[in-house]
Amino acid sequence: MAKPSKSNLRFIKDPALEPYYIQLDDYCYIAQKSTFSEAGKEYQNTLGHYSKLSGCLEAIARDDVKSRNYDSIREFVEKFEAKNEELTKLIKA
Repeated sequence: MAKPSKSNLRFIKDPALEPYYIQLDDYCYIAQKSTFSEAGKEYQNTLGHYSKLSGCLEAIARDDVKSRNYDSIREFVEKFEAKNEELTKLIKA
């Protein structure tokens, strides 16, 4: 079990979300994505701030599927819905 944080910032770093993670505080959930430069330096990209965990997970699913090309809108929507369902199951298990 993770130790309680002394700051107001806390993190959810679940391997099922990688390279994404969630930063949370007393007011919102913040979707973050770790990226690396060619030199190997790690950067954090903020996807957005969300009042609900489900909205944060949806943003992660959306960013994940937007990272590749698709041959049709149907393929994009199917991939998004599948990824969103996969992440939603994490909070309903």
